Amino acid sequence: MPVTTDPTHLTGLMTTPRPARSAPRPPQEHPMDAHALAEAVFGRRLSAGERAELDRFWRTDWSTHRLSLADAADHSLAATALAFGTPVFHGSGAGYALTFHPDAEVVDAVRRGLGRPASWRPALITTRSRVLDLVDVEALHPSPAEFLAALDERLAHGPVALTVPAAADVPRHLTTRCDGVATIELVVPGAACPSGAFLDAALVRAGVGHLATTRPYATSAGTGARGPVLDRISAIQKEFGRMRPGAVMLAHRSEWRARRRHAPLHEAS
Repeated sequence: MPVTTDPTHLTGLMTTPRPARSAPRPPQEHPMDAHALAEAVFGRRLSAGERAELDRFWRTDWSTHRLSLADAADHSLAATALAFGTPVFHGSGAGYALTFHPDAEVVDAVRRGLGRPASWRPALITTRSRVLDLVDVEALHPSPAEFLAALDERLAHGPVALTVPAAADVPRHLTTRCDGVATIELVVPGAACPSGAFLDAALVRAGVGHLATTRPYATSAGTGARGPVLDRISAIQKEFGRMRPGAVMLAHRSEWRARRRHAPLHEAS
């Protein structure tokens, strides 16, 4: 079976077609619940306090509630959710991305929730300072120093997505074989991207050097055909807001218009 990876981000400007109107999809039920996903990430049972903290995220109705990417407390909360194994839809460049913990159980649960095929692989996202940890530097041409210099030049204009040879310690469920070489699609946010602070906090809180990511797009329940990329938070909420376990919505400031702006996270069941 061929392996497919997502072209998650366009280099530089990230412009996408407007999504066509469609009926909301029913809630997606994962075989693993949110507690089981978190326990898979942590490798142990959750404490009562941790379960209560996690319940704040997945009991929220994310089809109506949004956090703001521009609010430090909100992106800190989303970073905590991600560390628990809860995926986060967040502003990225001019559009949106879905970013999540790279643990194999979480990747598989997200794949099923999005309706992607079994062969699908997410891209990996990290900060500029961590890039070489994911790359087989011996296979880089030009040299690592020249590679980083060229990367910095491009990051000044926006996010960058590259297919690169994977470092030996990148898990197999995140790599694609190309001509016998393990590769990854590597995404690095632009130097001025508003998602930078959230991603850095999520990496630290999760204790990892990279996260998994993809662009959100609708998939036909009947045929599996890919629809347009969803680049507005309202369209993402309509398509995925009732996914279970839930996915946190972290909107661009310009789109942050939560219906219950001051409501507590645990209000919806």
